[in-house]
Amino acid sequence: MRRKLALIKMGGSVVTFKDRPLSANNAAISGIARVISSLKEIPIILVHGGGSFGHYWSVRYGMHTKPARYDAHGISIVHQSMIALNQIIIGSMIKNGVNPYTVCAMSLINHNIPLKVKIDQMYAMARTGIVPVTFGDVIHISDGKYSILSGDVIMTFISKILNPSKVIFAVNTEGIYRNMEEKQTIHEVTGSKVIDAGLFGNAREQTPTDITGGMRRKVEEALKISSKGVEVMIVNGLKPERVTQAVQFGPENFEGTVIRARSRRSGRMR
Repeated sequence: MRRKLALIKMGGSVVTFKDRPLSANNAAISGIARVISSLKEIPIILVHGGGSFGHYWSVRYGMHTKPARYDAHGISIVHQSMIALNQIIIGSMIKNGVNPYTVCAMSLINHNIPLKVKIDQMYAMARTGIVPVTFGDVIHISDGKYSILSGDVIMTFISKILNPSKVIFAVNTEGIYRNMEEKQTIHEVTGSKVIDAGLFGNAREQTPTDITGGMRRKVEEALKISSKGVEVMIVNGLKPERVTQAVQFGPENFEGTVIRARSRRSGRMR
């Protein structure tokens, strides 16, 4: 059964300036915090990326999404940087009248397996007026091995367990572009052809400090989510009203890209 729930991802390209190490985009954070404050009719769970915080240090210490025995000091630095960014976001939300509650990624997963009981608790909290907030982070996998768990992957396993009515990725573009030169937005994608056709003009969003896949990873995870019957909307998070449109009106009346997945053999774009 589809739950009345908005699962929103604030991309690292929205909450930070990805070309400037350790620089939060306070205006964008505040804008989305105000939007969340205004959305009283639906429970919300928020996920945010690392941008120029976690990604910056992950590159410096050679960390990746593949489990390995990374430098212990680097693990601490990456984790601390994500907590620091999260505190900026939490502070802005409280200032704008939202009631956030941080849930570290490490508490949601064990041996790389999502913990349903913990994710169900997030939904229970969201129904009481709290906005659970989690984020991509470095997590322990097993036997002293750690891995970078991206916010995009967190979106997928939360979606699969909670089956939300709205799934929104807020990025720093108008959606998926046909190419970067014309910046013509593809309004609707069905199936896996967006991957196969190589339509990743705005994959350039991925910078040298982005080790979790940039726009391509977002679309891959969005396809996994939508294959379970949930339509995924990609909107410009630098224009907070786009998030409002997506939550209130859904994929039929918003500005951005909606991903409606089908079988691997089918696919269309318009």
